[in-house]
Amino acid sequence: MHTLIHFLILMLPFLIEARNLVSHVSFEAELIRRDSPLSSNFYTSMTPQELQWRESLGSVSLGHNIRLSPTYFDQKDVKADLIPNGGDYLMKFSLGTPPVEFTSVIDSGSDLVWVQCSPCERCIAHESPLFEPNNSSTYCAIPCNSQSCTYPDFDSGCIPKAYHNNGNASCVYNAVYGDGTKSMGVLSTDTISFPSAGASHVSFPSSTFGCGYDQQGRLGIHGDGIVGLGLGSLSLVSQLGPNINYKFSYCLTPLHSNVNGKLKFGVDLKGPGVVSTPFKTQDPPTFYILSLNDISIGNTTVAVSQDMIIDSGTTLTFLPTSVYDSVKTAVKGAIKLSSVPDPNQAFDPCYEVKPSGEGFNPPDIVFHFKGADVVLKAENTFRTLKNLTCMAIVPSDDSFLFGNIAQVNFEVVYDLKAKQISFAAADCTKN
Repeated sequence: MHTLIHFLILMLPFLIEARNLVSHVSFEAELIRRDSPLSSNFYTSMTPQELQWRESLGSVSLGHNIRLSPTYFDQKDVKADLIPNGGDYLMKFSLGTPPVEFTSVIDSGSDLVWVQCSPCERCIAHESPLFEPNNSSTYCAIPCNSQSCTYPDFDSGCIPKAYHNNGNASCVYNAVYGDGTKSMGVLSTDTISFPSAGASHVSFPSSTFGCGYDQQGRLGIHGDGIVGLGLGSLSLVSQLGPNINYKFSYCLTPLHSNVNGKLKFGVDLKGPGVVSTPFKTQDPPTFYILSLNDISIGNTTVAVSQDMIIDSGTTLTFLPTSVYDSVKTAVKGAIKLSSVPDPNQAFDPCYEVKPSGEGFNPPDIVFHFKGADVVLKAENTFRTLKNLTCMAIVPSDDSFLFGNIAQVNFEVVYDLKAKQISFAAADCTKN
C-alpha cells in the first residue's frame, strides 16, 4: 500500500477531480452540520493569526479559488437526515453489500461522491470505520480503459495492475477543495442505498464513487467523505437523474440548532411564497450559476449585475469587493450599535451582542436574482464567533458565492431539467 500512496502522490499534478446525476423515486435525507475549522496540517506554513483567519471562514467547495480583498488578511418514500455540524451539513447513506452506513458532507459545488477507504495510510480523523472494499460483494474498481474513466470533466490516471480490479489497471481520481481538503484514490462502483419508509432501503446499484486512500484536511468529527450534488456526470444527482425526476432540494437549519434539516430527492416545491430563478452552466459543468442583478438594504440599492455560484458546501457568502463595501456601509448605517474590530481581521462589521440580542436589529438584505427576490434575515447574514457577532458576507477577488449560511431556513429546490432554482422561506427545524 505504500507503493500505491507514493504513486498517487506522484500522479497529483496530472489529476483533476470531477464534480459530477438513476423510474422516479422520492426520498429524504436528514442534514447534519459538520465542524467548520480547517485542518492545521494543510496550513502548516501559516502563522497562528493566518490560521485563525482561515478557520473562521469555514468550508469552501472544490474548485473555488478564494482570495479575499487585499484589505483583509415508482414512487417510494425514502427518508434520511441532514445533520447540522459546524459550517457544513452531513447526510447519511449506505455503501456496499452488505450496506455500511457513512455520514458525509453534502456539496452542491462539487461532483464526486467519495469516502475514506481501507487500507488508508493518510486519512482525515474519523469516528466511523473505513470502507473495506474487500468486504463488499458488489464493489468494483473502474479500469483505466473504461468510458467511466474518460469523462470530459475528469482527468484520470492509472495505478499498477497489482493493486486493484483483479489485475487490471484502475482509474485514479484526485479531489482538491477550496478549503484545503484533499482526497486521492480509486474511482469505483458499488451499491449506494438510503433508508426508506416502508422498506429497509432504496438502493442504486453500480453507482460511481471515489474510494479514498490518501486524504488531507478535515471533515468534522462525524464526516466520512463528501457527496457531490453538482451538475457534472459523476455527482449523486446526475447518477440518480431520471429516478428522481432530475430534482432535489434541501432545507438547512440554523447554526445554533440541534435539529436536523432535510435533503429531498424527486420532489417539487409549490405554494405561495415560492420564487424561482434560472441557473446557467459552464463547460465543464459543475456549478449552478445565478444572475444577481442587485442587492438592497432598506432604501439602499447596490448594483451588482454579475453571476454568482450557489453552493451548499461553502459556509460564507463572497461578494466582489466594491459590492461588499457598499453593502457593509449600508448595514453599519442601519445598525444602531458601535462595531468592534475582529481580532482575526476576517469579518467586518462585528458587534458585541448580549445573549438576549437586545439592541441588535440588523436590516433585511435582499438578493435580487433574475426573477427571484430572496430576503435574508439576520440568521442568513450574521454568524457568532466566540464573543462576537459578525457579518457572514466577505469580499473576494475571485469566486462570488452564495453560501450555506445565506440559505438557512429556506427550502431550496434544484430542477435540473427546467434549469432553475426555487426558494421559499421555511422553518427548517419543523420540516
